[in-house]
Amino acid sequence: MNTKRNAQLMQLLVILTGLGLSVFASWVTYTEEQKALLIEFQFDVDERAALLYREVTLNFEALNALAILFGGEKPPSSQRFNSEAAKIMQRHNDIQALEWIPKVKHSQRASFEANQQKLFPDFKITERKQQGEMVTAQSRAQYFPVYFVEPLLGNRAALGFDLASNPTRLRALEQARDTSKAQATAGITLVQGSEKQQGFLAFIPIYQGSTDTLEQRKNNLQGFILGVYRIKDIFISSMLAGPRKGISLTLIDETLSQQPQTLYQHISRTGYSASNNLTYRKQLPSILGRQWTIVAAPTAQYIALRQDQSSILIFGAGVIFTFFLSLYLNSLTRRSLIIEQTVQQQTKELYLANKKLKKLTRIDELTDVANRRFMNEFLDREWLRAIRQKTSLSMLFIDVDFFKLYNDDYGHQAGDRCLTSIAAQLKKVVNRPGDLVARYGGEEFVIILSDTQELDKIARRCLTQVEQLKIEHRLSSASEYVTISIGAATIYPSTSYPPRRIISSADKALYLAKDNGRNRVEYFSVEDCDPANLVT
Repeated sequence: MNTKRNAQLMQLLVILTGLGLSVFASWVTYTEEQKALLIEFQFDVDERAALLYREVTLNFEALNALAILFGGEKPPSSQRFNSEAAKIMQRHNDIQALEWIPKVKHSQRASFEANQQKLFPDFKITERKQQGEMVTAQSRAQYFPVYFVEPLLGNRAALGFDLASNPTRLRALEQARDTSKAQATAGITLVQGSEKQQGFLAFIPIYQGSTDTLEQRKNNLQGFILGVYRIKDIFISSMLAGPRKGISLTLIDETLSQQPQTLYQHISRTGYSASNNLTYRKQLPSILGRQWTIVAAPTAQYIALRQDQSSILIFGAGVIFTFFLSLYLNSLTRRSLIIEQTVQQQTKELYLANKKLKKLTRIDELTDVANRRFMNEFLDREWLRAIRQKTSLSMLFIDVDFFKLYNDDYGHQAGDRCLTSIAAQLKKVVNRPGDLVARYGGEEFVIILSDTQELDKIARRCLTQVEQLKIEHRLSSASEYVTISIGAATIYPSTSYPPRRIISSADKALYLAKDNGRNRVEYFSVEDCDPANLVT
């Protein structure tokens, strides 16, 4: 038998080893494929991120070129501004518009509007209502209206629009002013044109005078050079000139980490959907105070073109090999499996029997609460713990009133049901895991409570819970229903007397409750560890 068993184990070992090697080889091959795929995918995304950053940087350089016009004491005329802006836009097709945004104090508003109305009779400083309608701007300390715009065609509605009326744009303006650095806004809906387009604005502050301190920068600010950009145009110009790669890209503004904003989503031109199993996040360098991130996902075609079938073939061969050997091995090992199942069943039955036996040693079979033996063990442990922690220990000694008469009148089966119901009610009263409800014997129950300040409340809840059962008791002189009497004791445990001291104290209180008419609670407390201080 041992020889046959050893032969079976050896054959099984050979099969498992062969299958394990096949799976391992397949896994190694697949892992290497995935690593190569991930490296190539990250490289492709990094390349596109670099192209996007380069395109954005080049577009922002155009603002610096236009800012040179404002190096003199006076700002340039609209003709010169528009002429230079047009030349710049010929070199940068991604720019939607270039604008000059002067700072206009409220005291200058009337003269400012009148001067511009010479060229545009209907010119006024405006703002956009929540419904989207352009209206005359409300009065405020200062304004930042669009004064020059190139090209005017298609952007006529933007003339006079006060950027300070929009909280998003105002924050970018103030940030640029205070830092004397170019700033970009979060994604916005552009004012220009009839269609809603996702875009952003970039500002360069223009000063007249010193900018050493924040106060000087605020006072000497003349206005801003503003560039209006369509995010889609920049994205397309930077990334889509090359061959199709099969990668879907999402551009996200994560400047506010708690409120990321999707700026643009590009679906792969191959027509295949993106895979959700692989994504890659590429964070771009800071762009004028904004933190942009590209989230990329390859299409199924992208993945398929970069994977061969070698790992699948290896895995398939291993599965086939294992399958046929398993059929052969099954006939040889059937007997051993039957024996093993029998042993497992017997082991399980033994475990359940031991578990049941252990429960029987702790739990009262009738009432399903702790039995007296477990109560004594629990009391010993809690007694020592209370000594260490210098806390009190309380006990409720409970007796069912006139239970012998109840048994004689209703029968022992009814008596058992009565005890079971009472035990269930007592368990509802005790909620803390460190407390215990136990059957002391016959119709007597014990509740042990560690370090409680609510002994009276708990005892009276026990009385109420049992009364609410409304179990009829014709022979009781205490009530028409089954009731209980409770003896309560609180003690501060000490090594100078045994744990049974609290049992005897609670028992004395119980007899006092019986003598005083039953269906009540009486108390017996020990103020400290000195037996001379026992109070009844």
